Amino acid sequence: MSVAGDRVSLNEFTALAWCRARAWTLTAALCMLGATTGLPSAAHAATLEGQRFDDTVVLADRTLRLNGLGLRGVAWVKAFVAGLYLSAPTRDAAQALAMPGPKRIRLKVMLDAPSKELTRSLTKRIRKYEPAEVQQRLGGRLDQLAALLDGIGDLKVGDTLDLDYLPGRGVQLQHNSRPVGQAVPGEDLYRAVLKIFVGDNPVDPRMKQGMMRGGA
Repeated sequence: MSVAGDRVSLNEFTALAWCRARAWTLTAALCMLGATTGLPSAAHAATLEGQRFDDTVVLADRTLRLNGLGLRGVAWVKAFVAGLYLSAPTRDAAQALAMPGPKRIRLKVMLDAPSKELTRSLTKRIRKYEPAEVQQRLGGRLDQLAALLDGIGDLKVGDTLDLDYLPGRGVQLQHNSRPVGQAVPGEDLYRAVLKIFVGDNPVDPRMKQGMMRGGA
């Protein structure tokens, strides 16, 4: 994984926990190395780095299929495994972004860290890469989603964080299968979040590759 420019932004979430756990310096925490990704074959579930994901989930009365899994980490410290659920498998990121219907990004947390670090990283990348007109349309809705993420507090090893898109309602955050606040309106908001993972400027190209396996 490249360490240049904005590609370190989402690493703030993992780097902070690494520093706290080992009392290392910020310089050491910013040594960002690549993370392995993949979607191993299984009959009813997929596993990456010991994190199990069901092959299908039901969301908004639709059955979604696991498209792929990707690991996010800092050096050998593993932050989370991300899974992408779509109504139909695809290896085309543009198709995934434009696909109608519900979607889910599921994060399985592998270290202790404050949720506000994840919040800051997500919002920073949206403000960096989304055009001004998109940011204007998002308005205060991005701030609403950020406040919900911040409100979770400390994320613990074993926690599950879901970012769901529910047609007609918007972006619903769930922590350990419990809704966090109300859905924040807008498919455009969800698309901006999803682009952080699988867009043209992903935070981690190898994580994107794993999430875009197309269910294979």
